[in-house]
Amino acid sequence: MTRVRDFGVRAAKRLCLLLGIGTMAGCNILDQALEVEAPSRIIADQLEGPGAAPLLVNSAIADFECAFSGYILASGMHGDVFKDGDLAGSYWEVDRREVSAGGSGFLATQNCDDLNTIPGIYTPVQTARFEADQIARRLEGWTDAQVPNRQLLLATAKAYGGYAMLLLGESYCSIAIDLGPEVPRLQVLAEAENRFTAAIAAAQQTTNTAILNMARVGRARTRLSLAIQNGTVANATTLAAARADAALVPAGFVQNATYGATPLRRNNHIFNANNVAQTITVEEDFRGVTDLGVADPRVRATDAGRVTFDRVTPLWTQSKYTSQANPIPIARYAEAQLIVAEAALETGDVTTATSIINAFHTAAGLPAFAGGTAAQVREHLRGSSQNIVTERERELFMESQHLGDKLRYNLPFTPAAGTPYPPKAGGQYGSTTCFPLPNVERFNNPNID
Repeated sequence: MTRVRDFGVRAAKRLCLLLGIGTMAGCNILDQALEVEAPSRIIADQLEGPGAAPLLVNSAIADFECAFSGYILASGMHGDVFKDGDLAGSYWEVDRREVSAGGSGFLATQNCDDLNTIPGIYTPVQTARFEADQIARRLEGWTDAQVPNRQLLLATAKAYGGYAMLLLGESYCSIAIDLGPEVPRLQVLAEAENRFTAAIAAAQQTTNTAILNMARVGRARTRLSLAIQNGTVANATTLAAARADAALVPAGFVQNATYGATPLRRNNHIFNANNVAQTITVEEDFRGVTDLGVADPRVRATDAGRVTFDRVTPLWTQSKYTSQANPIPIARYAEAQLIVAEAALETGDVTTATSIINAFHTAAGLPAFAGGTAAQVREHLRGSSQNIVTERERELFMESQHLGDKLRYNLPFTPAAGTPYPPKAGGQYGSTTCFPLPNVERFNNPNID
């Protein structure tokens, strides 16, 4: 399926008109529309019909990809992967975990392509979610005769909409959906699960395995968050279902978010902020990471020998992403295997969990993990109250799962609340874990008190 890049945040119709970029079908629609007298009205009608379905699905994908690397960056700053190295005071509240509903408004309102080093989360991810949901509803109302490859387009929209909803459920304490009432995070995750289930059903009507496996990984990840809460298994049946989904994902599978050197909204924001702008640094926990006494190549952070943009914070640079065009995995086999290991461990199958860990060690050139009791393997796999970099953190470094893992497993945030924040800003580290519903939603949504 041809992808269309560089779409506007709200509508693909603005893209063709302003940037002149689109699929052949989209550009043909534009050409036809310009031949009549009221082009804006005709363009809107044309781009809301069945013929525009591929264009609109691609628009949702493009907006998700723009939001995705920004999400990793902002949630990673809050979740102890990155440390702020900028002079912009609005970022300090995120870095020191003092995010309130009224504070750090940029986190809620800033777009993914603003000329800032830390994009927002709420608006960009909600935009991608809204677009995916909108085109999915239209596709459900159209027929296969009206839309070639309708089932694949529907599966794609549902899968990307599911991932957008999943990211919101893993980071916000509550959200609102399309001006609806306030929805708590577990219900948000259930909404994500529903979208992935629909994506799987639609993808199974096609020969496309990429979207099918993307949705399987997404649903497995969602079910893992629903099954394990505050570090304990809350629902064994849901955990078993997560394992079943993950076990179907074939070796070598990966679905990437793709990026480019231009324009800004197509950049890999992690590389941009850390390696180019040098306004963030890799956090202390992820420097010099070893596994069984050997340097772990999966977590690569290098002392640059200089300071960040604030002229105070030591600069440590990541090398997992090596350019502004470097893709980022959305879903892949490694995550599926880690979910299988987690579920196996919680049913007493220590052997399977240990075997999966050692498959990762072999691939990374690390010594074999000897295993041990269920508690020992669990701590190595996903951590405990101790401050350690775990197998999940190593294998999925900077791939969007970290904050969700913190909340799912009730892992400590570091430094601890009350620790003095660096002198450039003052104050202390706070106790925010999940992000509160932002005031921009609360004050503008008539269905929220």
